[in-house]
Amino acid sequence: MTTKEKTTEIATTPADHKIAGSGIDMTAEQVAIIKNTVAKGTTNTELAFFLNVCKTTDLNPFIKEIWCYKDSQNNLITFASRDGFLKKAQRSPDYDGMRSSEVCENDDFELDIPAGKITHKINFKQKRGAIIGAYAMVFRKGGEPTIEWADIETYDKKKFTWSSHKSEMIKKVAEVHALKKAFGISSLQSEYDFEIRNDRALPLTTKMDAIDFDEDTPVEDAQTEIIQDEVSEQPENSEPQSSGENLELKGE
Repeated sequence: MTTKEKTTEIATTPADHKIAGSGIDMTAEQVAIIKNTVAKGTTNTELAFFLNVCKTTDLNPFIKEIWCYKDSQNNLITFASRDGFLKKAQRSPDYDGMRSSEVCENDDFELDIPAGKITHKINFKQKRGAIIGAYAMVFRKGGEPTIEWADIETYDKKKFTWSSHKSEMIKKVAEVHALKKAFGISSLQSEYDFEIRNDRALPLTTKMDAIDFDEDTPVEDAQTEIIQDEVSEQPENSEPQSSGENLELKGE
């Protein structure tokens, strides 16, 4: 008796084939996978735009280096992981390394950003105390170091990886900010600067009521809560639009 191998076919649409044939170096099946994972809820035009950003930045959506979300105004925002920002910086011949560390309340720590100086000493003979933040220094050949500080009170989401690996998470925040500034990476946003609510990306520093995105109006007496799962560092997006949508590069 022979056992027939089961294969899984990935459903594609004419739009997937059209996008795949637009010079993005992907198959229609790969386009369909991305449309249903890291770029859910995008129109065909937005999906084509996102995939061209992936190609231009040479970041891989399949290994969670890059993904996208919509904001409250329905604008597309493209995000990169810390590894995505580091990958872009390391491609530059001017990249000359990075240093970073979490800082605890009992550390001997002084930060002078204008002078480009950091003094950080850890006494391992005593308890370091609670984490208060992290810094990162990114070096460019022939230039001044870029220093960024991330305060724990601003970024700690107090759940998922932030609960189990707080020091690593706050260092990632500082590292992304320093890499982004040092190498002028303006087209990509840091996931740590946003909250994901109702499958929408909202600025972390914005004081917001919960938002009813169907009506785009504040919801009274609603509980505001961070819901992004930092474990995967890949956001969950909204349900995809109808697979029969046509690609119209001049607008949907």
